[in-house]
Amino acid sequence: MGLVLALVAAGCGGGGGGGGGRLSKSAYEHRLGSDSQAIRNAFRPLSQQPSSLAELASDLKVAQQKLRAAADDLDRATPPKDVEKDNDTLVTGLRKLAAELESLRSAAAKKNPQLVQKALADLRGSRALVDARRATDDMKKKGYKLGGFGG
Repeated sequence: MGLVLALVAAGCGGGGGGGGGRLSKSAYEHRLGSDSQAIRNAFRPLSQQPSSLAELASDLKVAQQKLRAAADDLDRATPPKDVEKDNDTLVTGLRKLAAELESLRSAAAKKNPQLVQKALADLRGSRALVDARRATDDMKKKGYKLGGFGG
Protein backbone atom coordinates (compact mmCIF):
# COMPACT_ATOMS: atom_id res chain seq x y z
CA MET A 1 0.00 0.00 0.00
CA GLY A 2 3.06 2.22 0.06
CA LEU A 3 2.30 2.73 -3.64
CA VAL A 4 -0.90 4.61 -2.85
CA LEU A 5 0.94 6.95 -0.47
CA ALA A 6 3.72 7.50 -3.00
CA LEU A 7 1.21 8.25 -5.75
CA VAL A 8 -0.57 10.82 -3.64
CA ALA A 9 2.59 12.46 -2.32
CA ALA A 10 3.84 12.76 -5.88
CA GLY A 11 0.96 14.85 -7.06
CA CYS A 12 -1.21 16.15 -4.30
CA GLY A 13 -2.15 17.84 -0.85
CA GLY A 14 -5.83 18.90 2.72
CA GLY A 15 -6.89 21.56 5.46
CA GLY A 16 -6.67 25.38 5.78
CA GLY A 17 -9.09 28.27 5.83
CA GLY A 18 -11.59 29.43 3.26
CA GLY A 19 -12.47 32.36 1.05
CA GLY A 20 -11.13 35.89 1.20
CA GLY A 21 -9.16 37.94 -1.33
CA ARG A 22 -6.34 36.88 -3.59
CA LEU A 23 -3.63 35.16 -1.58
CA SER A 24 -0.04 36.30 -1.59
CA LYS A 25 2.58 33.84 -2.78
CA SER A 26 3.67 33.05 0.79
CA ALA A 27 0.07 32.67 2.03
CA TYR A 28 -0.68 30.32 -0.86
CA GLU A 29 2.46 28.29 -0.15
CA HIS A 30 1.38 28.04 3.49
CA ARG A 31 -2.07 26.84 2.44
CA LEU A 32 -0.57 24.20 0.14
CA GLY A 33 1.66 23.08 3.00
CA SER A 34 -1.28 22.72 5.38
CA ASP A 35 -3.30 20.80 2.82
CA SER A 36 -0.47 18.46 1.90
CA GLN A 37 0.26 17.75 5.58
CA ALA A 38 -3.36 16.77 6.23
CA ILE A 39 -3.30 14.38 3.27
CA ARG A 40 0.06 12.89 4.27
CA ASN A 41 -1.38 12.23 7.74
CA ALA A 42 -4.47 10.59 6.24
CA PHE A 43 -2.40 8.37 3.95
CA ARG A 44 0.24 7.45 6.55
CA PRO A 45 -1.56 4.22 7.52
CA LEU A 46 -1.44 3.20 3.85
CA SER A 47 2.35 3.30 3.83
CA GLN A 48 2.37 0.10 5.87
CA GLN A 49 0.86 -3.28 5.13
CA PRO A 50 -2.70 -3.22 6.51
CA SER A 51 -3.68 -5.95 8.95
CA SER A 52 -6.74 -6.70 6.81
CA LEU A 53 -8.55 -5.60 3.69
CA ALA A 54 -11.29 -4.19 5.94
CA GLU A 55 -8.70 -1.95 7.59
CA LEU A 56 -7.46 -0.88 4.15
CA ALA A 57 -11.02 0.00 3.10
CA SER A 58 -11.48 2.09 6.24
CA ASP A 59 -8.15 3.89 5.77
CA LEU A 60 -8.97 4.60 2.13
CA LYS A 61 -12.33 6.11 3.07
CA VAL A 62 -10.54 8.57 5.38
CA ALA A 63 -7.98 9.33 2.68
CA GLN A 64 -10.73 10.03 0.16
CA GLN A 65 -12.37 12.44 2.60
CA LYS A 66 -9.05 14.26 3.12
CA LEU A 67 -8.46 14.52 -0.64
CA ARG A 68 -11.91 16.01 -1.12
CA ALA A 69 -11.41 18.41 1.81
CA ALA A 70 -8.07 19.55 0.34
CA ALA A 71 -9.68 20.05 -3.06
CA ASP A 72 -12.52 22.05 -1.50
CA ASP A 73 -10.07 24.18 0.49
CA LEU A 74 -7.92 24.97 -2.54
CA ASP A 75 -11.03 25.60 -4.63
CA ARG A 76 -12.16 28.23 -2.11
CA ALA A 77 -8.76 29.91 -2.25
CA THR A 78 -7.99 32.73 -4.65
CA PRO A 79 -4.40 31.89 -5.52
CA PRO A 80 -1.87 34.29 -6.99
CA LYS A 81 -2.72 35.04 -10.62
CA ASP A 82 0.34 33.20 -11.99
CA VAL A 83 -0.79 29.85 -10.52
CA GLU A 84 -4.55 30.23 -10.87
CA LYS A 85 -4.81 27.67 -13.69
CA ASP A 86 -2.40 25.31 -11.90
CA ASN A 87 -4.53 25.53 -8.75
CA ASP A 88 -7.67 24.67 -10.74
CA THR A 89 -5.87 21.69 -12.30
CA LEU A 90 -4.67 20.53 -8.88
CA VAL A 91 -8.19 20.82 -7.42
CA THR A 92 -9.61 18.78 -10.29
CA GLY A 93 -6.83 16.20 -9.89
CA LEU A 94 -7.46 15.79 -6.16
CA ARG A 95 -11.18 15.28 -6.73
CA LYS A 96 -10.61 12.79 -9.54
CA LEU A 97 -8.07 10.89 -7.45
CA ALA A 98 -10.55 10.63 -4.58
CA ALA A 99 -13.07 9.19 -7.05
CA GLU A 100 -10.48 6.82 -8.55
CA LEU A 101 -9.65 5.48 -5.09
CA GLU A 102 -13.24 4.26 -4.79
CA SER A 103 -12.53 1.15 -6.88
CA LEU A 104 -9.64 0.26 -4.56
CA ARG A 105 -11.71 0.96 -1.44
CA SER A 106 -14.61 -1.08 -2.81
CA ALA A 107 -12.34 -4.01 -3.70
CA ALA A 108 -10.84 -3.95 -0.21
CA ALA A 109 -14.30 -3.75 1.38
CA LYS A 110 -15.29 -6.84 -0.63
CA LYS A 111 -12.13 -8.54 0.70
CA ASN A 112 -11.11 -9.42 -2.86
CA PRO A 113 -7.29 -9.40 -3.28
CA GLN A 114 -7.51 -9.80 -7.07
CA LEU A 115 -9.73 -6.73 -7.40
CA VAL A 116 -7.37 -4.83 -5.06
CA GLN A 117 -4.41 -5.65 -7.33
CA LYS A 118 -6.37 -4.59 -10.43
CA ALA A 119 -7.40 -1.32 -8.79
CA LEU A 120 -3.79 -0.62 -7.80
CA ALA A 121 -2.67 -1.27 -11.37
CA ASP A 122 -5.34 1.11 -12.65
CA LEU A 123 -4.16 3.80 -10.21
CA ARG A 124 -0.63 3.59 -11.61
CA GLY A 125 -1.98 4.98 -14.88
CA SER A 126 -4.12 7.64 -13.21
CA ARG A 127 -4.69 10.67 -15.45
CA ALA A 128 -5.61 12.64 -12.32
CA LEU A 129 -2.13 12.04 -10.91
CA VAL A 130 -0.45 12.99 -14.18
CA ASP A 131 -2.43 16.23 -14.37
CA ALA A 132 -1.83 17.09 -10.70
CA ARG A 133 1.89 16.41 -11.12
CA ARG A 134 2.02 18.65 -14.19
CA ALA A 135 0.33 21.46 -12.24
CA THR A 136 2.66 21.17 -9.25
CA ASP A 137 5.72 20.94 -11.53
CA ASP A 138 4.60 24.18 -13.19
CA MET A 139 4.18 25.85 -9.79
CA LYS A 140 7.71 24.77 -8.80
CA LYS A 141 9.09 26.22 -12.06
CA LYS A 142 7.45 29.50 -11.06
CA GLY A 143 9.38 29.41 -7.77
CA TYR A 144 6.67 28.13 -5.43
CA LYS A 145 7.58 25.99 -2.43
CA LEU A 146 4.90 23.32 -2.31
CA GLY A 147 5.46 21.54 0.97
CA GLY A 148 4.41 17.93 0.36
CA PHE A 149 2.83 18.67 -3.02
CA GLY A 150 4.78 17.81 -6.09
CA GLY A 151 7.11 15.26 -4.50
